[in-house]
Amino acid sequence: RLLRAAPAIGPASCHKKESRYAHPSWIASTAFGTMSLRCLGLCGVDDSVDVDLLALLGTRYLRAEFGVLFREGFEGQPRYPSEQWVRDLATISARASPPLRLSAHLCGKRLSDLLDRGDPSWVQQQIVPLGFRRVQVNATLANGVDLSSHARAIENLLAVISEVREVEWIIQANDETTRLWEPLAKASEPPANVALLFNASCGVGDAVSAAYPAMPRNGIRCGYAGGLGPGSVVDAIRALRAGVARGRAIWLGMESGLRSSVDGRDAFDMAKAAAVCKALEAEGWEGRALVGETVPPPPLPSNVSVSGHPLLSHKLTLLREQSTPSREFRSLLREVTFHLGYEATMRLRTSRRSDVLAPSGPVPPEKALHVAETVALVPVMRAGLGMVEAMLELLPNAVVHHLGMFKTRTGQPIEYYSRLPRDSACDLAFVLEPFIATAATVSAAVLKLKGWGAGRIAVLSVLVSRTGLHELQKQHPDVTIHAVQVDEELRGDVFPGLGDIGDRQFGTPAGSPISRNVYAPPFQEAGAEERSFGGGSPAKRARLTPLSAPSGPKREQPVTRVLGDSAAYNDSEGIPPPEPTEPSATQLTTHDGAFGPAPVRMVWGAATPELRGPVVATRRHPNQRNAIGAHSGGYSIYRALAVVSQSLDEAYTPRLGMTTPVARIGPFSKWADARAIVTLDPYGHAISEGFAPWLERGYDVRPTIAVTKAHIELPESREALRLGRLCADGAVLSPDGQSFVTKAAIEPVWHLPGVAERFGVSEQMLRESLFKETNSMYPELLTRNDLKLFLPPIGGMTVYIWGDPEKISDESVELTVRVHDECNGSDVFGSDICTCRPYLTHAIEECIKTAQRGGTGVVVYFRKEGRALGEVTKYLVYNMRKRQEGGDRASEYFNCTKEVAGVTDTRFQVLMPDVLHWLGVTKIHRFISMSDMKHDAIVSAGIKIVERVEIPPEMVPKDAQVEITAKVFAGYHGGKAYEGARDKATLDAVRGRGYSAATSYRESVMEGDGDTGSAQGAAQGAAQGAAQG
Repeated sequence: RLLRAAPAIGPASCHKKESRYAHPSWIASTAFGTMSLRCLGLCGVDDSVDVDLLALLGTRYLRAEFGVLFREGFEGQPRYPSEQWVRDLATISARASPPLRLSAHLCGKRLSDLLDRGDPSWVQQQIVPLGFRRVQVNATLANGVDLSSHARAIENLLAVISEVREVEWIIQANDETTRLWEPLAKASEPPANVALLFNASCGVGDAVSAAYPAMPRNGIRCGYAGGLGPGSVVDAIRALRAGVARGRAIWLGMESGLRSSVDGRDAFDMAKAAAVCKALEAEGWEGRALVGETVPPPPLPSNVSVSGHPLLSHKLTLLREQSTPSREFRSLLREVTFHLGYEATMRLRTSRRSDVLAPSGPVPPEKALHVAETVALVPVMRAGLGMVEAMLELLPNAVVHHLGMFKTRTGQPIEYYSRLPRDSACDLAFVLEPFIATAATVSAAVLKLKGWGAGRIAVLSVLVSRTGLHELQKQHPDVTIHAVQVDEELRGDVFPGLGDIGDRQFGTPAGSPISRNVYAPPFQEAGAEERSFGGGSPAKRARLTPLSAPSGPKREQPVTRVLGDSAAYNDSEGIPPPEPTEPSATQLTTHDGAFGPAPVRMVWGAATPELRGPVVATRRHPNQRNAIGAHSGGYSIYRALAVVSQSLDEAYTPRLGMTTPVARIGPFSKWADARAIVTLDPYGHAISEGFAPWLERGYDVRPTIAVTKAHIELPESREALRLGRLCADGAVLSPDGQSFVTKAAIEPVWHLPGVAERFGVSEQMLRESLFKETNSMYPELLTRNDLKLFLPPIGGMTVYIWGDPEKISDESVELTVRVHDECNGSDVFGSDICTCRPYLTHAIEECIKTAQRGGTGVVVYFRKEGRALGEVTKYLVYNMRKRQEGGDRASEYFNCTKEVAGVTDTRFQVLMPDVLHWLGVTKIHRFISMSDMKHDAIVSAGIKIVERVEIPPEMVPKDAQVEITAKVFAGYHGGKAYEGARDKATLDAVRGRGYSAATSYRESVMEGDGDTGSAQGAAQGAAQGAAQG
């Protein structure tokens, strides 16, 4: 396994797939020699040395690695650099090309905290962003750590290693640290990002007289340290090459041997560091093979063509040279690509022409040939862009299709851009990828092109690693590969390689603070620990510990079951395995048909949960998500704040077993009608029952409906009891005025094709409008037409049920219903400008009476504040109404709303009946509403309404007469009680209280008179006004 000897971490698949080309035994017999020195650790750099000098040394000797010791409380002392010095080193490192090799050595409290809590936050937030790619665990007494006091050290360390896979973790291997390193040395499959440093001196720098210990046979990377310096390093490397490290790639580390006393102060000696580097260069970083030992590498696959042209080798050498400026690099890449493409096009299919006329006469068809294939050039952005121009010179009629892919820190390829036309596949596609390392990205590109329908595929690459070459050939043996050279080893920064080809082409050094504008200090300010990532007290960290695992046999069983036989699965084996979140990747958007996303199958309106599939909308399964948006709508913003403040562990999975419904609702026939319910998930309250096999597989499926019960206490109910309008029965209504209810909270889940059909528009028009009016918040509305579900950032609804919920679907049982739209000012605070609270409490009273008669009462409370225009807009309308010329007039009631908002109402009741279908409603005996829009929407949905009940006139507040009069005059149902409101004279006579331009409290509080008239008629209103006067 070649990657076992690499400093960087490749994808897990590269470690688990056996290959005879990737075994350490092969490395031992290659032409690399008997041992390779992968890097040289120069440790203990500190404020005593200028960072510019380190940069000069590091760019001259690319295998030199500078070790920085981090020990809290020791900053600024010899061997422990100050905060500012570390920042300066990180800056100069990022600007170097390639960046300097940096390793962080954890000591003292920093390491003790990591071993105690298993919390890698400090490393993730403070070390990794500065460019450190290796972290050494110095768990010895000399480094301020007593390993015997850390009972769970190995468990916590393994958890950290697993979580922070973007760095290589180095464990000091000596007698003190046996508990840490021995399990790793004995493991058959040690973590890919772990290495051992054999240092018998336990970090004190004494020379080691004992023989160097043998390296484990499980492929784990190893290094050696202990008393090394300019005078001993050559003997050490010779002994290792002839002994235990023969045939392996190792590194050497040294610290004390690089120190000197300067003016009585312990200092890092640059002269000694340079001497060590010179000595090793003279000895050879790559050991020479002994005579007779060299075994040629395995032969290249038959579909691989490696050019042996000396000019190409010459130009590739110039490309490798780190001093080559970007302009020359681009020019050389074009030249190499042109010649490589010339060789790659040798087998283009041609056809004969019989219409070619030369100056001397007709050209015979066998000599008049032209390319007969349609050719596409597919550069893998961004590195592949530099190869396009040269290939277009060869094939000017070829089309260019850009493909954007990046590889995450764990090696997973993610597509971020694709412009492959759906119905125009080519005969031959050339994939342009200048360098192939693990082949993960280019393999994904080839797979994408195969799915597109390309007839043949060829890969053009300037340089390939042997590991990547064989991996690509193994996955795609039908693809031809053309390259200039093959590197025999794959290393973390592609060494020797070419560096980052994209950065070198476009002059953007990887990790440069100038280009990233992201810089995190490695040290905390005083008192900042609680505010920063990785800080906080142990108590705070304890709050972030997940309470339950997301999958496995320990999943809680639902306490109640409401779906019956419909929850049974005939075949759960077809559920695909869940793909985990890639923590290092943040995708701006995704595209349908792109490589990577594979949404869970969703058949909206299917008869059972098994046939339909779950709504998957969490971050845990980004590629398998089948919905746009986030759970909890606008409240997802607060979840983000909880995560960023470390109040919530983003990996937390809820416990659902005891959250199941308290009452049986459904299933009903309309649940299987894709057109009847388009704004909510009918199975949203029974996730742990209906989608149990998915949860057991490890999917994070969240409920969108919760059904519970409560006792409601309203002053209006107590007043109705006192006046005798209500009677306590001890079941529905208690003597103290409490009523018992079943209630359900519902979050919206929109099926976009169904919502579009309700509005009589195309799905594409709906998607475009949603995208534009949310200021481009949800690009997947346009890029993912395969995702048909949308979780809009709007409020949901709450259903309150008095009486038995299971009787709702029985048409023979009386059912009273009110559909109420939120009005915070009236419903909660009792504002008298509208009828909302009086009508709501009247409906509750009627529901209680119905339940006491053996029926069921239902109030559906929608979060549609201010006619779904919002509370701010509503208050603006109030001000306009009260200040307009002539005062607050019923005749101008709707006009004022339109003047402010541009529309009078955006509640769109056409979507409202879905919740009634979810409840199983087919017939409403008493509908407590005067709204014709609500009535017509319900009837149009196939639900019968027997009687409409208006609000009693005596319950209408005096300032709400404007509203009720305007609504009845506009066509709202008013019954006999409001016949007078249909008269134009009544409309003109009704006035509400007015506002002046006064803003002082003394004047403003005295305003409010001037209301006249009543919705019951002008005469009655005048009489009522005189009586009040």
